Amino acid sequence: MGNVILPIDDAIYKNRNVQPGSYYDKCARNSILSTIDTHMKRGGFYLSYDGYYKRTFLTVGIHTPWHHVKHCSNKRCALDHEVKFNVLGYIPPKCQECWKVVVSPRTLKELFLLLEVEKNLQEPSKCGIEMRWYTPKLYGGYFYTNSLDEGRFRYEQVRKAVDEHISKDVNVVLKRACTEFELTLGPSAYWFMTDEQHRTDKILDDLVEGAVPLNTGQTDYHLDIIHTNWIEWAWKHQDPTVGEYIGENVSLYPQAMTYHEGDISVIKSDMVRARAQAKHKIDPEVVNAVHASLNGFKLTKGIGVNETAAMLGLDVINPLYHGEGIEIG
Repeated sequence: MGNVILPIDDAIYKNRNVQPGSYYDKCARNSILSTIDTHMKRGGFYLSYDGYYKRTFLTVGIHTPWHHVKHCSNKRCALDHEVKFNVLGYIPPKCQECWKVVVSPRTLKELFLLLEVEKNLQEPSKCGIEMRWYTPKLYGGYFYTNSLDEGRFRYEQVRKAVDEHISKDVNVVLKRACTEFELTLGPSAYWFMTDEQHRTDKILDDLVEGAVPLNTGQTDYHLDIIHTNWIEWAWKHQDPTVGEYIGENVSLYPQAMTYHEGDISVIKSDMVRARAQAKHKIDPEVVNAVHASLNGFKLTKGIGVNETAAMLGLDVINPLYHGEGIEIG
């Protein structure tokens, strides 16, 4: 029998009898690369010969709901959220010290006004459409800070600007880190890290190149795409202010025809006219004249549609059969 590699559930290797303090214990606890390697490569990183994960290239996404006004240069969200939290299941230090001022515009117009507020303040921030199904609003804006004290200061600053330039009725709050963290691990006041998680976090920070681009990379062409998506999102959700951006009383996409109201005989007549016009370029007025003539023949000569069809050679035994001298056009 040849060598056969059988598939084995990796859960077997998670229930090992590892003796604390042994060399195997040390190696196993440091084998975090095997856990994160696939995810890092999917995220555009490669493991270099000098032992660091480095980015193959930096890209700018155009299919994003967010207009980034300014980056927070000390954040590493791709690593902290996508790997440390999503893969390893803990909330890292940078996230635990991330405090966000969250603004909730109610309309597309208020979203664009918030964009101007963010540009004027020139603090790390973004805004856009909220596409996450577990976030019960259509639009959102976020200002990023690095401590509770800084967050409270930014909150007062943003609250004042929103009151003056948008509306006092727009909701503004200060929250800690990402919504996904609280949904998974509970209220943010109770978060903590174990000693083992701190050790793992240090290994990851040492393994991954930490350069963060200072600018957003979003050119005017990128932003035009993003704002187009905003407007289409607003139109889809029947935002009352969308007319200011597409034209008043304009439907961005044509509505489907409906047939549930009105006299059914009138609807059928209209469909006959529509088909004649579409297929044969016959003006509806001509169709009306032909119908009027047929009605006249019916009244005066007793000749209706069926009789007319027979006179025109359209009344055949098998309308699918061709070749008897009468071709069905």
